[in-house]
Amino acid sequence: MNKYNKYIYWLGFIIAVTATAIELFRGGAENYVDFRDATLNFWNGISSYNDEFVSAHGRYFIYSPLFCILFAPFAFMPFYMGGFAWNLIGYTVFYYAVKNLPGLNDNKSSQMMLYLLLFVGQSLFCFQFNLLVAAIFLWAFILLERDHNFGAVFLIMLSAMTKIYGAIELALLFCYPRFWRNMGYAVLCGIGLVLLPVVRLGIDGLLPWYMDWFHQLSDHHDTTGVYYSLIFAQPIRVFALPYMRWFQGTVLAILGVFFFCCYKRWSEPSFRVGVLAGLMGYIVIMSEAAEFTTYTIAATGYALWYFSEDERSIVDKILFWCIFVLFGMMPIDILCPTPVCMFCHKTLWLGVWIFTIAWLRIIYTTCKPVPSTQCHQVLQ
Repeated sequence: MNKYNKYIYWLGFIIAVTATAIELFRGGAENYVDFRDATLNFWNGISSYNDEFVSAHGRYFIYSPLFCILFAPFAFMPFYMGGFAWNLIGYTVFYYAVKNLPGLNDNKSSQMMLYLLLFVGQSLFCFQFNLLVAAIFLWAFILLERDHNFGAVFLIMLSAMTKIYGAIELALLFCYPRFWRNMGYAVLCGIGLVLLPVVRLGIDGLLPWYMDWFHQLSDHHDTTGVYYSLIFAQPIRVFALPYMRWFQGTVLAILGVFFFCCYKRWSEPSFRVGVLAGLMGYIVIMSEAAEFTTYTIAATGYALWYFSEDERSIVDKILFWCIFVLFGMMPIDILCPTPVCMFCHKTLWLGVWIFTIAWLRIIYTTCKPVPSTQCHQVLQ
């Protein structure tokens, strides 16, 4: 690690410590409290997938029983120690994922991390799981590129079995050799992870607990609220929201057609980067409950694509900085007055539409035909 990268790590570390301390000591950290209480409930045999939890915490708990096992070390720590450990470990895992990305030299990975620091800071301030979700996406990709297939598939299934977002990364397995073996790994890992809560619930209690979780996932979205995704954006909200599942499925099907039409390019590293970025963008802009901090996932994928490109058009550069301002700076009230932020995001819907354009730009550049001389180009 060169000196430049080391400074960036410690800059982010200071942001992580500061954000964590502010929230913990002022009595905030709602997400951490929710995770902690739900985990303690799990180990006490009490379900958190009910109206009582929502009434007490003001939100649904949408994470799986497996999440409660993984979060247990943090939940059983003293409150402040657990909060700091959760955020600092999450930040460190994310930082080293960016540092180890294939195709990015030290300079580009440093630029990418600097670009994402404000996004990371927001996620840390809210004690979100989204930072780890983004890190798992990256680490699974890194392991696939290094031909460590079992480890990659395990991470994908671990993500899928905690917040379900990560399941979409299974599509990336088509781009690598031994697809069916990797899918076999996915089945085995999925079965093992699904059964892991047996250690507390027992065989008889496992199915009812998962039924409660699935019920919560299907019912938790609030069609009266307003979230920062394409489904809720004006003017298409009037027909996208009532047919949300159809809308999500149709877009995913179209992406699938593009993906399989480009099967000859699956071996290209640049194509795989584009697919990963497209998937990370899809789960956010098509989400039914996307918040500002959820864009940590989408912005990470976008930044990977942007810094992996050898040439960037003026349009790409404009979109790059628009995303930074709209989602990196504006949600931070000391950088932007809240009324201005809300006007841009909930009146004009600039954030969602700008990111959608950037996401479509990723899809276009990934799937467009390239000259035959570039078909086997490797990222430098």
